[in-house]
Amino acid sequence: MQENGNHPTVRVGTWNTEWKKPNERDGKIIGEKLAPTNCDVLCVTEGYAGILPSGGHVIDAGEDWGCPIKPGRRKVLLWSKQPWTPHTHALGSEEIPEGRFVAGTTETTSGARLTIVGACIPWSHSHVSTCRKNRKPWEDHEAWLAGFEKIRCRLPESRCVILGDFNQKIPRTWAPHRVYGSLKQAFEGFKFATEGDLPGGLRAIDHIAHTPDLKPRSIEIWHKEFADGTRLSDHFGVWCDFNLG
Repeated sequence: MQENGNHPTVRVGTWNTEWKKPNERDGKIIGEKLAPTNCDVLCVTEGYAGILPSGGHVIDAGEDWGCPIKPGRRKVLLWSKQPWTPHTHALGSEEIPEGRFVAGTTETTSGARLTIVGACIPWSHSHVSTCRKNRKPWEDHEAWLAGFEKIRCRLPESRCVILGDFNQKIPRTWAPHRVYGSLKQAFEGFKFATEGDLPGGLRAIDHIAHTPDLKPRSIEIWHKEFADGTRLSDHFGVWCDFNLG
């Protein structure tokens, strides 16, 4: 897409779709909400590829994040209008296990190249009482942040966006101060387009972080309920327009 004048812009969005299936009513509604926003890049967490707009290109984080594997489910999917060049560390590493992290480079319709990271940071009780059942509250969350901090230096210092389910509000609300400090430290050098109050006074846990050269122009949300009251997800989604300079 193109801003009025000669300044290229890019539209990116992210939404945790709570495993809604693309062939069921709530999943179809989500798909019908995603496509018309005309995003250049989308990140869907806890979702299925079939919920994404047709005609684009998808990379994902793999099917195994330590819970029973169910066909088609992915913790993180990235969609772009243009083809992806996946990064070598796109499917995990010793620092970040497979399943919750995927990265690649893609072009916008204006021809600008962007590095995009899709992430699903574990929630506070990940593997505490479900799946592996061998963690303490916030243990997986903090381990992911520590791993990401180690590989952050591999990301470019410009035209880079990290988006997905961060499982914390920014500024801090209910997360322990220690855990919030770990989040801010892990994302040092990045800004958050989604911090503070968003349209309707809402506070997000699905976030869009970016390098300082990208300038947010506007941000909008996808509501977690349909007009008739149908619950679409336990999260609302967010999308943002950036000036590329």
